[in-house]
This record gives sequence, C-alpha cells and structure tokens, in this order.
Amino acid sequence: GDLGTRFGTHFFQLLDAKNYRGLSQLFKQNSIVSFEGNNVQGMQKIIGLFQAFNKKYPKTQHKCTADTLPTPDGSNLVFLTGKRLDHQHSRIDTAVLVSATVILKKTEGKFWISNLIYRGEANGQNIPSSDMKVGAQFVGQFYKIYDSDHKKLGGIYTDKTVMKYETDKLQGAQMIMCKLTKGASDHIETQKRTKLPFRSVTFKSVKHEVKSLDIHPGAGGLLIQTGGYLAPDGSTQGVRFGECFVLMKGQQGW
Repeated sequence: GDLGTRFGTHFFQLLDAKNYRGLSQLFKQNSIVSFEGNNVQGMQKIIGLFQAFNKKYPKTQHKCTADTLPTPDGSNLVFLTGKRLDHQHSRIDTAVLVSATVILKKTEGKFWISNLIYRGEANGQNIPSSDMKVGAQFVGQFYKIYDSDHKKLGGIYTDKTVMKYETDKLQGAQMIMCKLTKGASDHIETQKRTKLPFRSVTFKSVKHEVKSLDIHPGAGGLLIQTGGYLAPDGSTQGVRFGECFVLMKGQQGW
C-alpha cells in the first residue's frame, strides 16, 4: 500500500489506543508538533501534548485518507484528511473533520516524524516566530489572487512544483494551471490531439475563507497548512477544505 496510507493508519491507531510507547518511537528530540494550535518540540513534550488531548477526548476514533508527495529535501509529505469520533461526537454525521500534515524522514532504514500539524475543532493563526510571517503573507496573497484572478497564480509554481488536487497528481506550472482553469484540459486535448490523465476543475471562480493557519520550518523551506471553507461560482454554501504547501526560497523570492 501507499506509504501515507500505511503511516496514517498506524499513527491514528496508536493515538486512539493511547499507546504512548509506540508513539514515542515515531519522534526524535528535534521533532516539531502543532496540535490544535499548540506548539511543542521534543519527544517528552510531544507525548505530554497527546496525553492532554486524550484526557480531553478520552475515546477517539480517527478515519482518514492520505495523500503523499515527495518534498524538495527528499522527505515525504503526507496530508491526512478525515473524521474523528469522540465522546462528544459519537455519530459519523456529527464527527469532527480533521486534517493533518506530516513530514516523514528516513534515517537508518526507519521512518520518523520531523513535523506534524493537526487541526480538528480549533481555528486560528499559528505563526510560532516572526521569521515565519512571510508564510502568512504568502497565504494571504495566494488566496487573494486565487479568488480574484487565478490565472495570475502561474508565477508561484515552477517546472518542479508537484501538486495533488483531490485524486490528480500534477507536475509543473503548465499542468497545475491547466487543472485550476475551467475548460483548459479540453482545450489542450483538442489543440495537441492528446489525452490528459486529468480533467480541469468544473468551476470558473471560487472564494476561500481561511479559518486556520499553521506554519513550521520544515521540508527544506516553510511547511504551511490551511483550512476553512471554499465557495465555487458565487455559491453561498461553502464546503470545507484543507490544504498544505511547502514554500521554498528561490532566486526571485519565495
């Protein structure tokens, strides 16, 4: 199976079972965790955070799916999305929607977590230090451009940029912009007489309402997770979304 799926199943089984010994084997002293906006570093403090979480939610059950992509520094970026059942939310239709971003590294044949960001019910901005404010500025600009004229987003992607959009994996600015532009996949297929492995989005415009933002140093740059609501084509009914980025510094800036 896929590395992210195997990892996600393993991690949440350990967390739901309150298996702190098993969890402690996944972290090192330089691991960083943000859990519902609370930041800690180092194995003991991370386990303390999980214990506090399990005290607040004594009976949790996570059901998540995973997306996995390589990162510029050779690690694995795993994005987990799904639902959490607990003593306050015991039915699947009232379950808490969760998203988690993980950087998995491999040392001496063993995977470990260098970064973990987890969000469920808590909203808010989590920018641990002032040198990470550039990440918050990027996010603000990104969604502003996305919502006003998404065709101007092309400049933030390079030929090496990899994106996973729902089930489609895309590489390079051209393919990413094709995915984000309604009708573009049909246009390219007709023009180049070729078949693309994905279809463009079905909406012309979209509005994002960002409710949560977490930033870490990680994966060779800045690791960012956002969550909130998006409304396509003027809809008043927003749907939940979660997204993560690795922001890299290039010659032209971030």
